[in-house]
Amino acid sequence: GRRARQTAEIANRTKDEFLAMLGHELRNPLTPILTAVHLMRLRGGGGMEKECSVIERQARHLVRLVDDLLDVSRVAQGKINLQKKKLEIADIISKAIETASPLLEERQHRLTVNVPAQGLQVHADPERLTQVLANLLTNACKYTENRGHIRVDAMLDNNQIVVEIRDNGIGIRADMLPHVFEMFAQETQAIDRAGGGLGLGLAIVRSLTELHGGTVHVFSAGPGTGSVFTIKLPAVLSDATPILLPLTPDNLLGLQPLEEGCPILIVDDNLDAAQILGELLTMQGHEIRIAYDGPSALDIVKDFTPRIALLDIGLPIMDGYEVAGHLRAMPHLEGISLIALTGYGQASDKLRSLRAGFDHHLVKPVDIDVVEELIRSTLAAPDEPAVAVLGHRVTGSESDAEPA
Repeated sequence: GRRARQTAEIANRTKDEFLAMLGHELRNPLTPILTAVHLMRLRGGGGMEKECSVIERQARHLVRLVDDLLDVSRVAQGKINLQKKKLEIADIISKAIETASPLLEERQHRLTVNVPAQGLQVHADPERLTQVLANLLTNACKYTENRGHIRVDAMLDNNQIVVEIRDNGIGIRADMLPHVFEMFAQETQAIDRAGGGLGLGLAIVRSLTELHGGTVHVFSAGPGTGSVFTIKLPAVLSDATPILLPLTPDNLLGLQPLEEGCPILIVDDNLDAAQILGELLTMQGHEIRIAYDGPSALDIVKDFTPRIALLDIGLPIMDGYEVAGHLRAMPHLEGISLIALTGYGQASDKLRSLRAGFDHHLVKPVDIDVVEELIRSTLAAPDEPAVAVLGHRVTGSESDAEPA
C-alpha cells in the first residue's frame, strides 16, 4: 500500500510540474500576439478592426485559461503566498461583481446584492479572495439561462462570515454534487455552453478558500433548480490582536528553561504564529514539532510522541476538534494533554472543546506565560496538582492563595 501511495504521489507531483511548465510555456506566445494586435491598431489596421477585436478577445480568453492552469499548479505545489490584510467583505464582493459584470450584462442577468457595507471583516488576501468570489459569480452567470437571477448575501454567523451566491440556473445533479470542486470536473450536459472553461475554476475556489482557513459548500436540489454556493471564513472580531504578544528581550529573560523538556506538537495554519510559539518553547528546552494542518499533524505523530498538543481550532481540511479526536484515539498517545488555541472564546466554544476531549481552552491572543504554566502543571507530578488559573499558579501548598 505504501509503494502504491508513493507512486501515486510521484505521479501527482509530475502532473503538477507538467501543468506549471505548460502554463508558463503557453504564456510565452500570448504576449507577442496581444502586442501585435495593439500595433496593428496603432498603425490604423485599415478595415481590420473586426478581426483585431476577435484576435484580442480570444487571446485574452487564452490568458485567463493559462492563469487558471498556473493557479492550480501553484496551489498544488504550495506556492501561493497569501498577502493577508484586514478587509470588509463588502469591498471584496463589489470588486468581484466588477470582474463578472461583462458576463452579467452579456447574459442580461438580474443581480441582487444583500451585503452590509461594514461590520463583516475578514483577514484575507484581497486579490485572491476577489478571485474566489468572481469565479463563483462567473460560474453562476455561465450556468444560468439568459435573463436569470443571481443573488449575493453576506452575514455573520457564529464568528464566521458567510457569503452565499445563489442562481436560478441549470442546477447540479445529485451524483455530481460531491465532485464539483475537484479538478477537471464539469457538468457534461452543459458542455455546449460551458463558456469554455477548463473545469478548474471551482478547484481553485476550494483551494484558495481553504488557504484562508475557510470552507466552501454547494447545494442544489437537482437539474433545473439552480444552485447555492456558500463560503465561510473566520471573522475578524472587533480589532483582534495579533496571535502572540510582542516579544521583547525582557519577556524572554523571565522564561527560564524547565528542568525537563517535553515533546510538544503545535498545530496552527498561521505559519508565523506557529513558528514563533515553537521558537519560544524550544528556548525553554522543549522538543517541538509543528504542523500547519490536521493530516500533517497525524503524519508527524507516527514517529513522534508528544506529551502535549497545542491545537488551533480553525484549521483547513479538518478542524481542531477532529484532529483532537484522532489524537485521543491513538494508543501510543494515551494521556496526551490537549490544549485548544482559538479565536473563539464563548462559553459554548469552551464547552464544545471540552466535549471534544480538550483539557484546556485558551483564547487568542495567547499569553505565553499561561501556556508555560499549563505545560508546567501538565508535567507536575500527579501528587501535587498544579492548576493554571489565568496565569497564576495555584498549588496545594500555598495556604494563602487567594480564592480563584
